[in-house]
Amino acid sequence: MTFLRNSALLLPAGFLVAAFVFLITHSPHDPALAVYPFIGDWIGPERLPKSPEVAFLVEGAVLFLLPYALWLALSALVVLADRAIFGPPKAREGGAGMVAFARLTVFFLLVFSGAVGGSTAFLKRKVGGEAPVGALAVAAAPFVAGALAPVPALVLALPIAGFLRMRE
Repeated sequence: MTFLRNSALLLPAGFLVAAFVFLITHSPHDPALAVYPFIGDWIGPERLPKSPEVAFLVEGAVLFLLPYALWLALSALVVLADRAIFGPPKAREGGAGMVAFARLTVFFLLVFSGAVGGSTAFLKRKVGGEAPVGALAVAAAPFVAGALAPVPALVLALPIAGFLRMRE
């Protein structure tokens, strides 16, 4: 439960990290900054920002918001189901392992979001063609990072928790 709620809070930060890493690694004249035609038609070409970087951020945010809204709805439904079945949560202190896991998950989510946001050239080679994949990769980066981050966080949190317990 805590992981779902924390992920819901961290996904926008992961999106911003991925977007900024993408913008840092691509020049303003890069074709990856091109706006998808359906987004330009939907928003309206006159309302779309003239700057390619800002237009890219708007496009990435539009592509990010629908899956994020679905993630928020899923998290809310799981929390409501948990409270309906098990009652209100009992206050408990997180141990050293939980604290280490939470902090490492945040770290790895942000690092992996930046890595996915910066690796769009690899993705474009895999997909092939001339379609700009930057905005889609940036929008998907926090979700991919959220799925990958718990694995190394757990692997590193176990020894850290053991060392912290030995110190006590």
